[in-house]
Amino acid sequence: MIGLALIVALTFRTFWASVMYPVELVLEAILEGAIFLYILYRLVCRIIEKNYTFNGIEIYLGILFFFPLIPAFAAWREFDQPIFYGVATYRDFYLLFGGLIVYNLVREGYVSIKTVEHSFVTLALIYMFFSYFLTIFIDPVQFQDTAISGANPEKGGEVYYRLNMSLFFFGSIYFTVKSFYQKNLIDLGIAALFIFYVVFIRLDRTSIAALGLGLILFFITALPLKTQVMTIVRAIIPVTVVALIIAIFKVEIYEKYYRMFLDVFVTAGKAGSGSLEDNIRLMEVDIALKGFLDNPIFGNGKLSTYFVPDGYNHFYGFFYTSDVGVLGYLFSSGIVGLLIIFFQFVLAIKYISGIKYIKKNVFLVTLKITLFIHALDALTTEYLTLYAGQTLTILLLIFYFYQRDRVIQARVSNGESIEEIKLEGTLRRDRVLS
Repeated sequence: MIGLALIVALTFRTFWASVMYPVELVLEAILEGAIFLYILYRLVCRIIEKNYTFNGIEIYLGILFFFPLIPAFAAWREFDQPIFYGVATYRDFYLLFGGLIVYNLVREGYVSIKTVEHSFVTLALIYMFFSYFLTIFIDPVQFQDTAISGANPEKGGEVYYRLNMSLFFFGSIYFTVKSFYQKNLIDLGIAALFIFYVVFIRLDRTSIAALGLGLILFFITALPLKTQVMTIVRAIIPVTVVALIIAIFKVEIYEKYYRMFLDVFVTAGKAGSGSLEDNIRLMEVDIALKGFLDNPIFGNGKLSTYFVPDGYNHFYGFFYTSDVGVLGYLFSSGIVGLLIIFFQFVLAIKYISGIKYIKKNVFLVTLKITLFIHALDALTTEYLTLYAGQTLTILLLIFYFYQRDRVIQARVSNGESIEEIKLEGTLRRDRVLS
């Protein structure tokens, strides 16, 4: 399980924006080399076996393999950057195929889906404790204005770590789902630790909003009406008490969140009185929009710092495509690139809607809600290319559940009962129907 957890951690780029960055960098390079050898090996096996049939997800992964050529070509056309530099800029993008390794390990029986689930959960818990330890005992000021930490007046001005939130999303949803399905207060307490970090320590409004909507989606779609009503009734008194205590002793917390979220609307309305950060964001939006309109089909490409040390800043003063979300994809890769990247969510909807019997598996429900959160998060960030392995690994695992469910559907059609199939899965310790 340690090896599997390591593959997941590197594919998710878990410790990238942290003090573990140098170690992560080396291990990512090793995994990228292993991934290319693995893909080559799989292709050779296909050729030897004369197996040239590819399913939909394999075709999509093949398209993603060549995706970096789009911005690489565009950067050559617009900035005269050698195509090699353009492709190399997307080197970390290929970590997404770490998800393919995980999927094939499960599909071919080398590990069970329960082992994958335990690896995710263990990794999420380790990352949560690591993040709390880092925040409590290591002052982020020494890393200020780097990829590791930063400060924002709208968040109170304190320096905070820019930690990867993907496993916090997973942990928040997993333990919430598990606590409701298995009626376990300990799991709810663990979920609260994950949620607390996102809401009160990380203080990223996109992450807070996306996680909140994800929790609401689980609440209204995966729980019966009676459970929803009882949960609201039981939560009214403790939530009210906590809110009153905060209002009495720490009212500035409300003011902080009010300013943080109100600033979005002020800036969006171009009222001119938003924070410095968001006014800069508006400038970046203008740059991205103009660049997209100039080259709408394939975009303007991605610049390598090996070609131009300051990247886009060399040409635009201050501009990062990761700051402007969807417009960042359109600027760098155009409409074609945007459609390719976001098509994974179309596939996810197809697979999720096709699952009939595996409905209340905690891991599957968590994967679905976590992917939804990432889809929302992707609207304001460029994480689908910077952290491509996160969503693609989740998609591939959902596809595995979809395949398992199709097998169950076929067996039911042939006259077998769900009880028999569930008992067989229990005996094999592969409880996808649990």
